[in-house]
Amino acid sequence: MDASNDDDYGRFSNTTSFQKECLRLYDDKQYKSCEILTRMDLSRCESTGREKYLAIQLLGDCAYQQGEFTRARHWYFQLYNFGENVARWKLSQCIKESGSLVEAATLLEQIPPNQRTLPMLMMLGNLYVASSRKMAASQVFLDALKKNPYTLEAAERLAVLGTDRASIMSAIKEGMMAHGVQDINTNEWVHIRELVSALVAKHRHQTVIALQQFEKLEREFPSNVYLIQRIASLQLQMCDSKSAERSFEGLRLTEDCAIDYLDQYGQILAQEGELEELNELAVCLLMINDKSPEAWTTLALYHEARDDHEKALAFVEKAIILDQRHAFAHRVRGTVLMSDNRPEHAAVSFFRSKEIEPDLTTYEGLVDSYLAAGKFKEAIASAKEAINMAPRDPRAITLVGLALAQGSSGRQGQGMDKAKRTLRKALSIEPSALRPLFALVSMYMRDSDYTSAIEVLRQGLEGNTETQSSSYGKADILCRLGEVYTNMEEYKEAIEIFHQALGLDPDLTSAQRSLDRLERLMRGVDPNETGDEIIEDASGSRDSPVQPNY
Repeated sequence: MDASNDDDYGRFSNTTSFQKECLRLYDDKQYKSCEILTRMDLSRCESTGREKYLAIQLLGDCAYQQGEFTRARHWYFQLYNFGENVARWKLSQCIKESGSLVEAATLLEQIPPNQRTLPMLMMLGNLYVASSRKMAASQVFLDALKKNPYTLEAAERLAVLGTDRASIMSAIKEGMMAHGVQDINTNEWVHIRELVSALVAKHRHQTVIALQQFEKLEREFPSNVYLIQRIASLQLQMCDSKSAERSFEGLRLTEDCAIDYLDQYGQILAQEGELEELNELAVCLLMINDKSPEAWTTLALYHEARDDHEKALAFVEKAIILDQRHAFAHRVRGTVLMSDNRPEHAAVSFFRSKEIEPDLTTYEGLVDSYLAAGKFKEAIASAKEAINMAPRDPRAITLVGLALAQGSSGRQGQGMDKAKRTLRKALSIEPSALRPLFALVSMYMRDSDYTSAIEVLRQGLEGNTETQSSSYGKADILCRLGEVYTNMEEYKEAIEIFHQALGLDPDLTSAQRSLDRLERLMRGVDPNETGDEIIEDASGSRDSPVQPNY
């Protein structure tokens, strides 16, 4: 609301030299000095009968900029005598800062649509989003694009809200025409269309397509921080932590003060046990902006990695206070609560994250927390929601299989058979997907059906999709295969397979533990004497990528 950027002040052409000094002080952000001088001007206006509009607006703006919203409202109410729309706009900003979002939106709604400026539209759209009025928000953001087609924040908001690409592009085209742009086939507009397509694909959970489109744009606009952030986030959604880590590292080299999405980089460091690097990242983000939720969420991840649930919870709640719509912070809070064996509370956090920005990782947390709390109906319902959101995604299908399997735990029959069929369906789409693969193997192992277990593991070793590198998860699959052969007492085959796994990933501790256990078995020693045992858990070992990536 600086004077130099505020159209309201441009209308005051006949200003005195005294008033020009007031405006100059405001423009230089010397609000207290501006207020003192403007009060003098107001006194002069009242004694001489001159118009008080400029003085009243300046006093309101000075109070607003100093965070004194009640006093700002006192002045803005007086603006109704000079122009209702300006008064409503100014008052709505104060009311919003005071936390009354519905009241702020109601005031903006009283401004006729054809008289709303771009800042008004963006603020109204964001207020609608915060109040879960998604249809109204979509219409307002479309109006923003019609007013200025370069408002790409509005395009991204529309993608998050689920607006289809055709509607977004139609609004952009209308905005182009209003701007006098006739040729819509220039490179500039082609790239904007590509960006909109990538954003829509991302938020429709067409992850592979979105990643390809963002990577294409990044080749056209190299070292673009905005694009790299989204590429890294998509790679992480696809469980490709190594590629995501490289992207985040490249991002920090490109712009060391970037902060958006960096808490997701912190998640990778936490999973890899890189605590020193994670602590350095948290300190760095706090130094960049200690009012950002990303900084406090990263600090929470650091303390959670040290098993300090109390501090982790305190810091992630600080992040949520700073931005209640930071979905990743709610997800991290759910993870901390799950680690603290509070699944019912965790479900609330995952549910909130899902409401803000639904994605499959959040649904995984939600379903797992319901299962841990014994709420099988809720788990199945949430898993089916995930399938409705991403019907061809194996992770969504896997959630239904896991929910059915745990709901049928200890019982054979239709429920367990349906769980197996569902997990096989997920593997038919992505044969090397670790979570459905290991869940299905665990079910076969409980039934002592070693032949079927070996079959799906071999298929997993052979199968790769375009979402995965050729070595994706092979060491983990080999480790599990070695465990099956160990149960079958085919020790020679098992030893060979464990060595293959360690050859691919020397740091895979689950393979080393299983190999040590096997060697004790072969020596006739109790394999569990040190407490090491194979846990057949659908979520996999702690050092495996199959561990839920909340």
